[in-house]
Amino acid sequence: MAVTPHDSGTTFTFAGTNYTVTSITYTLGATGGGGTDAIDISHLGQTTGQSVLSQSRPLVGSAGTTDTGKSVSIEYIGNAVIAQNATGTLTITGGVSVSATATCNSSSVTLTVNDVVRGSADFSLA
Repeated sequence: MAVTPHDSGTTFTFAGTNYTVTSITYTLGATGGGGTDAIDISHLGQTTGQSVLSQSRPLVGSAGTTDTGKSVSIEYIGNAVIAQNATGTLTITGGVSVSATATCNSSSVTLTVNDVVRGSADFSLA
């Protein structure tokens, strides 16, 4: 039988605040958006039918040392907006276990008819 987040009582905490989370997406991506990305260097001197010319991006990753390619997106119940660039310890226990220093990239609140006030936030993990 498939495992659900309810089987283990998943919890989410950021900078000492617990959130009533309705959705968590934990992403393990490549640093700097890929590292294998290519840029198009085709030119007008090419003839019809030639292959597109490309080369690896000259710059990959972030200028800092915290670009791990790991990120977390959450949706939660409540009207708290988490400050952009706020940094703290992010902890998820239960369905997936994560404990890392995180920075909030963005946060928003949504008000919808016939629903509770919900927030969402995106974090980069160090």
